[in-house]
Amino acid sequence: MVKKLHLFMLTAALLMAGMRLTAQPVTVGGKYHTNTEVQQILSQLQQANPSVVKLHTITNSPGGEPVTILEIGANLKGVPAVFTGANFEGNNPLSTEGALYLAKMLLDSAKYRENLKWYILPNPNPDAAKGYFAKVRYGRTVNDFQLNNDADEAINEDGFDDLNGDGFITKMRVKDPEGTLVVSKNDPRILVKADPAKGEKGEYKIYDEGIDNDNDKQYNEDGEGGINPGIGFPHLFPHDNKEAGLWAGQTPEVFKLMEFMYAHPEIAMVFTIGNSDFCVAAPKGGRKGGASMQNIKVPARYARMLNIDPEQSFSMDELIEIVKQNMPAGMEITPSQIAGMLGLGAAVNPLDDDLKFYTKLAGDYKKYLESKKYGTDRLEAPGDKDGSFELWAYYHLGVPSFSMNLFTVPKVKEEKKADSAVSLDDVEKMSADEFVALGEEKIDAFLKANNAPDRFTANGIIEMMKSGRVTPKQMAGMMKNAPKKEKEGELGERDKALLAYSDKEWEGKGFVPWQKYNHPTLGEVEIGGYIPYLESTPKPERIDSLLGTQLPWLLHLSTQLPKISIADKKLTALGGGVYKLELYVENTGYLSYPIAMGQRNSQPAPVVIVLEGDIKILEGIKRTPLGAIGGNQVKKLTWIIQTDKNPEIKAIIESAVFGTSEKQIKIAG
Repeated sequence: MVKKLHLFMLTAALLMAGMRLTAQPVTVGGKYHTNTEVQQILSQLQQANPSVVKLHTITNSPGGEPVTILEIGANLKGVPAVFTGANFEGNNPLSTEGALYLAKMLLDSAKYRENLKWYILPNPNPDAAKGYFAKVRYGRTVNDFQLNNDADEAINEDGFDDLNGDGFITKMRVKDPEGTLVVSKNDPRILVKADPAKGEKGEYKIYDEGIDNDNDKQYNEDGEGGINPGIGFPHLFPHDNKEAGLWAGQTPEVFKLMEFMYAHPEIAMVFTIGNSDFCVAAPKGGRKGGASMQNIKVPARYARMLNIDPEQSFSMDELIEIVKQNMPAGMEITPSQIAGMLGLGAAVNPLDDDLKFYTKLAGDYKKYLESKKYGTDRLEAPGDKDGSFELWAYYHLGVPSFSMNLFTVPKVKEEKKADSAVSLDDVEKMSADEFVALGEEKIDAFLKANNAPDRFTANGIIEMMKSGRVTPKQMAGMMKNAPKKEKEGELGERDKALLAYSDKEWEGKGFVPWQKYNHPTLGEVEIGGYIPYLESTPKPERIDSLLGTQLPWLLHLSTQLPKISIADKKLTALGGGVYKLELYVENTGYLSYPIAMGQRNSQPAPVVIVLEGDIKILEGIKRTPLGAIGGNQVKKLTWIIQTDKNPEIKAIIESAVFGTSEKQIKIAG
């Protein structure tokens, strides 16, 4: 009896301990988490919210790590969904923390999950992500897929080597008669290209830190792992990049994620937290398509506009000249614009109608950050990569795809001299008349100070302002986004920023000082350079403030989704039991459905209006596709029907994205 009592008390104590354990609040932020810890946090979130949260382990990585999607809103049916993926390349641990933080925000408040489902994938590349926690760090992006990078008979035989034992793979600089680099006169830590025009002769070559393990005269060309899932998706798959694999979806993390996305057609918006940043700047164009550009026929509707023969073939250069003749003087016409207008080949550049909402929302985001006192004068985020998840989501799924970079290094603030040229920020706030009033001398100084292309002259800009072809705000925006030329005799913007950041935030430890080392094949070398993860990964104590400031914007973007419903109806008796039925379908959301890219590739699935009831349809069809509908717009659909029974009709909205809803329509006698 005593034993039974003890057993009962022990069982009760364990149950109470388990209750206390599950009742503990789930904490995220404040540190960077391994994939094991990420999986534990996801499990805790599910256990704390069993009716709302579901976990989907879609695959295991080649290294045996689980790849898990958190579903928030498992109790909801027939509602749109937002998918969020983070850290696809594995070298941005802050983005994984961002995904976990976003999940916690959503579960702490139901406001942004009312009638909206969320799928969150915090760590799609766990093999590479473990590189941040490794004994030796090198900014790893590839998983453990067995891939022979150098096409010999061995695998993983020439990886990185930490020669100086500091825990980082940095660079080796080696004096070489064929070298093209010299030590910068502005900072001896940095190597710059020698300029023969100034009498400079190259002294150095640079390599990644390591030795030639396989004696093939190459260094670190076949290290551990093989495929980078962050560039393994089908859109513009980079066949020439060995880290992408042999074909799109070769590695299971990519293939199973695509399978999951296609199995969930309710996904209406995609967020990528990682390296690129569509929230700050619209996706860039300029990519070349695969269509022939030497034998182009122009569709009749455009041929009439351009006054050319639709049966004649033109080269791209000829078409550019023809279009220029029909456009205002000075307006730049590019091959990508022509290809987009004529629909040549696969879409490789964002469509104009989509750029409008990207640009508008990017402007809103900058205002939001300003309101939060968040400094936006930082190094530009890396551009989107061919084969990336964010590009695949936009071009293949046809849904709004936003990416967010949570951290880049602050730029070095230049001291503004009293007599210096007007700044870009000053120009951005001016009217056209105010800018013109500056006069040629100040405008010329402004252009030179901001490294404007040589074709931009003060006179030319003044004429463009007067004619209304460009505004000061547009010009300042273009110049801010244009690649910056390095000023003669100065370090580049990136090196300035990284060195200052290392000195200030990392007490100089973000740059390993050059140290001599006797290399077995190269002889005397110097080892040093920026430490891995310096650009993307701030100290852990910065995590919460960065996430708390920026991630609410993703919640705001989710409110811009289309919202489609039947707004009104009109029934007109035509006599003899014949009626004209008019339905007014409205989209009260900001974004159109589908967006322009979705219209182009017929993805996602269309919204269909179905009529049910004891009626005969004389004009129209029972299942009518709604087609495209713009944001904050109403679209009218019309049927002619016949009935002699005064029935009640159902008008039903069917959608893989928005679910099913219906409206009753009573036909009175």
